[in-house]
Amino acid sequence: MPGLLGLLIFLLLGGVLQDFLSLPVPAAIVGMLLLLAFLIIRGRTPQALQDITQTLSPLLPLFLIPVSVGIVTQKSLLADYGVELLVILTVSLIPGALVCAWIMKGGRSS
Repeated sequence: MPGLLGLLIFLLLGGVLQDFLSLPVPAAIVGMLLLLAFLIIRGRTPQALQDITQTLSPLLPLFLIPVSVGIVTQKSLLADYGVELLVILTVSLIPGALVCAWIMKGGRSS
């Protein structure tokens, strides 16, 4: 499981950097951007990271369950801040999509 450890290290680094710089961006997003920078600098995806992403990819739909519950139980917040939340979600998806695209591209070219 060295690939999972690598992902957790980037998450931890993102949390430290986010706290240290008081960034208004979630630590997970900062960690993904750090991972993206690492992959760009490295030029290819490590095999351990490829292995863990193939293992975790089928589990991604499970992350939609808390979001679905939040939408159902927090209708008033959604009504008050729906547009702002939509903008934040859209902007926060971009780094995730870039990291996933980079991992997929690196995984196929190795």
